[in-house]
Amino acid sequence: MMMLAAGAMASAGCTDIEDYPDGRMEFEDIFQNPKMVGAYMNECYADAVNSYSDCYGDKTYLASACDEAHDTDDATGGTMYQWNSGFTTPFVTPWEHKYSKASEMRMPEWDFYAAIRRCNIMIDRVETATIRLDSDRESYRGEARGLRSYYYLSLLRNYGAVPLVLDNTSEAVDDWSHARKATYTQIVRQILKDSREVLDNKALGWTSGATDAAMNRWNKAMSAAVMSEAALYAASPLNNDGTLDWAEAADICKEALDMCLRNGYQLVDRMPVGDFAKTSYNAYDYFFISTIDAKGANDTESIIYSRNRHDLWQYCGLPTTDGQSRAGACPTQELVDCYETLQGNMPVLGYSDADHLNPILNPAMAPGEYDPQNPYANRDPRLMASIYYHGAQLMPTDESKGTVDVSEGGNCMVSPTSVRYTRTGYYIRKHSSPSSSRNGNDDGWVRRMRLAELYLNFAEAANEAQGPDYKYGYMSARDAVNAVRARVGMPKLPEGMTADEFRIRVRNERRVELAYEGHRFYDVRRWGILDKTDRVVTGMKVIKNADDTESYQRFVVSHRNAWDAKHLRLPIPGEEVARLLKQTGVNFQNPGWQ
Repeated sequence: MMMLAAGAMASAGCTDIEDYPDGRMEFEDIFQNPKMVGAYMNECYADAVNSYSDCYGDKTYLASACDEAHDTDDATGGTMYQWNSGFTTPFVTPWEHKYSKASEMRMPEWDFYAAIRRCNIMIDRVETATIRLDSDRESYRGEARGLRSYYYLSLLRNYGAVPLVLDNTSEAVDDWSHARKATYTQIVRQILKDSREVLDNKALGWTSGATDAAMNRWNKAMSAAVMSEAALYAASPLNNDGTLDWAEAADICKEALDMCLRNGYQLVDRMPVGDFAKTSYNAYDYFFISTIDAKGANDTESIIYSRNRHDLWQYCGLPTTDGQSRAGACPTQELVDCYETLQGNMPVLGYSDADHLNPILNPAMAPGEYDPQNPYANRDPRLMASIYYHGAQLMPTDESKGTVDVSEGGNCMVSPTSVRYTRTGYYIRKHSSPSSSRNGNDDGWVRRMRLAELYLNFAEAANEAQGPDYKYGYMSARDAVNAVRARVGMPKLPEGMTADEFRIRVRNERRVELAYEGHRFYDVRRWGILDKTDRVVTGMKVIKNADDTESYQRFVVSHRNAWDAKHLRLPIPGEEVARLLKQTGVNFQNPGWQ
C-alpha cells in the first residue's frame, strides 16, 4: 500500500525541471532541514497516488481495453472506443490518463521519470541529509528504493525496454544526450536489486504501520510483490531475452510468496457477517468490499492498494441504482465463458468461428453439467460474485429487491446506444456493493497487488520451469492454484497434467481470480496471444418466448482494431520522443508507432 502523500504532483516530462517542494527554498537547503527532507520523501510517493487506480479516462476500467469488457463510451466516442477502434497515436493514447479523486487526470506512465528522479535524489542525498533519527534515515533509504522499483515496473509493463536512469541527482537540467534504452532484463535486475535492499532494511517492516498516517508507507511485502511480478514478466514470451529464464523466475516468485506467508499474509477466507451478509454471496465477494485497516487485521491479503474506493455504482453500475450515470465496462461473453462448472470443468474450450458465436463445449462434462439455456447455473461462485447476469438478484439475500432483467424492455436491458444500459448483457459486480447509491458509496478499495496474484505468479512460472507437480519445497504449481481455488470451494486441479494442459488452466485461473484488477490487458500481451483474444467480443441476449420460457442468444458486440503487433506496447509520448531524438540522435519510439 502506498501513502497518499500531500504535495503537488510533478506534471513535467522526463527532460523538464521539477519545482522545489516548498517553492522557495534553495535546493541544497532542503536536505539540511529535517522537516523538508521528510516532505521531499513524501514527494517521492506523489506519482504513485493515482497509479494504483484501475480507473481511467471517462472513469472506466482497463478491462474495456482488452477482452474482459466492452465500454458504453462507444455512444460518446470515449477513450476506450478510441483505443479499440485503433485511433491511438504517439501523441494521443486515449485511456492513458487515469482518473482519481485527488486529480481529475494524471499524466502518462512515462512521466514516472519525474518521480524516479526524486527517488534518485533522495537515495543520493539521504546519507548526508540532516535527519533527526537514524531510523528515519534507514526508512527513507528503503522507501525511495522501493518506490523506484515500482515506478520502473510500471514503465516496463506499458512500454517495454526504456532508459535506466539512476544518476540524475542534482537540481540541474537533466542531460539525456547519453541516454539509451536498457534491455528489459537489465531493468528487472535493478528492480530486484532495489527490492532486496528493501528486504534487508532494518527500519521497514512487513506492514506499513499501526496508524492511519503510516498506513500506506512502503514496506517489505510491497517489494516482495514487485519482485514477483517483475520476474514473471521478464520470463514471459514477449519479454524473455534469455537472461532471466522461467527457472529463475519460479525461484523468485516462490521466494516472494514464502516471505509474505511467513510474515502474516494469507488469503482472506472469512464469510460475510452482519450487514455484509446482506450484500455478499461468499468470502471472495465479501473480500472486495470489506474494509482495509491500518494493522492488516481485517485484510491479510492486500499488499499494494489505495485508500480510494471504487465508484462502480455510478460509473460502471446498474441502471436500477439510484444515481447511476453509466454502465461503463460491461463484461464480455468471453469472460463469462471462462468460469468453470462446480465440478471443475471449463465449459467452453474455444470457438469454432471467428465471431465467437459457436462455442466448443467441453466433452468431458457430464450430462446436464452445463446447460446453454440455463448458462449461469452450476458455475464457479466467483461468477456470481464478479458479474451481474440475467436473473441475478439485485440484493443477494433479499428476493424482494428483484433481479437483473437484460431482455428487451427489462430493468437492465441490452441497449446499443444508451450509456446507462449494458452492451453485452452483463454488468460488473466485483468491487461493487449492492448497497451503494447516491446516498453513500460502499464500494470496495482499489487493490493493485495482493497475495492471490503471488500464488498465481509462482504457479505459472513453476509450471513453465518444471511442470505442474514439481515440488518447490512444500508447494507445486498445482498446489498454488489449488490454494486460490479453495477459498471459493472449487475442486482441486487433478494430478498428472502436462505442462501444456496446466498452462491453459493457470491462465484461465488468472482470468477468473484477477478479473477487473488490471492484469488481463498485460497478460494477453506478455503471453503473445493479443491477436487471438482481442479481435472480437460478444454478448448474450435473452429472448422472451411466447410460452413464457427464455432463450439465450450470443451476438457480436464489437470487432476491434487494437490487436496487431504494435499494440503489444504503448507508444512512448511523441513529445518525449522528439526531445530525446534531438538530444541523442536516437529514435526511442516503440515498433509500429513511428
